[in-house]
Amino acid sequence: MTGSIRGAFLASWWLASSLAAQELRVRVADPSRHLVVGALVTLRSDSGAAAAIGVTNAFGRVRLRATAGAYQLTIERPGFVDTSYAVTVSATVDSVVLQHAARRPRFPAALLPIPARCTTPGIPTQARSLWVEAERALRVVAAAEQLEILTLNLAAFDRAFSTALELRGEQVNTLLSSANRPPGDRPAPELWRDGFLARGDSLVWYAPESATFLAPEFPGDHCFGIVAGTENREGMLGLRFVPTDPSRVDLSGTFWLDPASRELKVIDYGYTGITKDWRPERLGGSVEIHRLDPGIWIARFWYQRTPVVNLTQNGGKGRLLSFREQGAEVTSVSVAVDTSDRVATSLAIRQQLEAGRRRIARMTGVVIDTLGYPVPDAEVAVLGTEYQTTTDRDGAFLLDGLPLGLQVARVRKIGYKAQHQAIRFAAGEEWTGKLTIKRLPTILGEIVVVGKWGKPPKYANTSKYDDFYRRRAGRGGRYITREDIDARPTTRISQLLVGIPGLRVGFDRPGGDEIEFVGCATSGPAIWVDGQRMQGNTTELLRVITPGDVEGVEVYVRETQIPAEFQDGACAAIVLWTRWVSR
Repeated sequence: MTGSIRGAFLASWWLASSLAAQELRVRVADPSRHLVVGALVTLRSDSGAAAAIGVTNAFGRVRLRATAGAYQLTIERPGFVDTSYAVTVSATVDSVVLQHAARRPRFPAALLPIPARCTTPGIPTQARSLWVEAERALRVVAAAEQLEILTLNLAAFDRAFSTALELRGEQVNTLLSSANRPPGDRPAPELWRDGFLARGDSLVWYAPESATFLAPEFPGDHCFGIVAGTENREGMLGLRFVPTDPSRVDLSGTFWLDPASRELKVIDYGYTGITKDWRPERLGGSVEIHRLDPGIWIARFWYQRTPVVNLTQNGGKGRLLSFREQGAEVTSVSVAVDTSDRVATSLAIRQQLEAGRRRIARMTGVVIDTLGYPVPDAEVAVLGTEYQTTTDRDGAFLLDGLPLGLQVARVRKIGYKAQHQAIRFAAGEEWTGKLTIKRLPTILGEIVVVGKWGKPPKYANTSKYDDFYRRRAGRGGRYITREDIDARPTTRISQLLVGIPGLRVGFDRPGGDEIEFVGCATSGPAIWVDGQRMQGNTTELLRVITPGDVEGVEVYVRETQIPAEFQDGACAAIVLWTRWVSR
């Protein structure tokens, strides 16, 4: 059962395209007659070769095509014992209903250390049950990828770090794919034989994908042991592996399994055979395995960290310059629909409509002044998005298709003070309410002051930023101008704050930035927008307000720095000034 999924898929495709191939329809259920989704179903000939392969859909069904004859049909899914049946593919379309037992294998209770030097490769008897479960999960994931039964939306990232692991830059791109795997198409047998590093004018590092560990060369060139999980792997049981050959760049790591469900969760790995000058203890990566709600398994997240080296220095070994992190995370999934199955197509259409409704929210309301009168022609917008509208003659407005979660709504009109309000939008629901804006006093005989406190001429027709530049001249905090923002193109406010003393920005996952102020761990910083205090989580607020919305930023890392107009008990403050638009 350790044959290549890729080879099985090609064999299945060739037979499916043959005029002599017949269709066998299989439905899989457990002993309680519940449908089994995401099971790997393989049709094998007497020689053991895979004639067809498939994964059961949301109805527990799969279609296999092969020439008429007798076969052995095997059903596999993580956490369960394989089930095999003798079946016959007839000269006409045939259907069978098969059961998949709900029995789970037992994991060993004792740990198994790996010898200090790996000389005898292979899976020990004590660890075989863990390897069987890990291998089964990898086959199911690889089959789903090769058969392209899913469409994945991915957030792929590429980060640059200093040798002290300080973030220097990051790029995040959205991708559409049927698999979440590293780039590169080097065959798995070559990786295990030649190593995961190609040397030339530059270094090319290879990251393993799920199917990489299915190559027979992997267990044949590694020693295995059993370890207990610690820290972020606490409660898991690990199948540890190390290579026999320390001379080439290989992988050592651990398959982490959940002892309760017998399911593979994570593969952690590091690179071996690397000079100590490149800090091998900081290199490596992870592959996270995840079961979707319908039952199909995917590689949900992967990343790897590799060194950037100047090969012309340090006596030919190369001098370490920095580190590079690459990876991708699945942000959403859609199941490919077999349009020849009318029931599946009808269900998919209903599910897509319902899913679309759950992904958006709606906002309706009215804009009024402080006396309760409606304000027509006021602009209502959601910061960080393209959603905006104008109130009608009764002050009413409507915004549909809004993103979910915490958002900042802004209302403004010439002659009124802009109003900002943090609103949490729930899936498929409608927010209804009133937004109040205050009329500004009439200004007679406008006086334009340019250059005072370093105020740029482009702000001559507005007094909105006068206090910003007045405080900036006093140097009581840290200030980021529009010119600073344009010089550091980014999509997130948090990235503009990198490097400010007393403040730390952590980049753990795409979109998951954490802002921490030294000595301000209890109440957290206050967020102000155009002089108005925002209520809500700091990280969420800074995620929905983009640099494109902002003209200036004030950062006060200590309570003693905060100006009187922004003091409300918070131990730090971030003050944002939105861009001025003349209308």
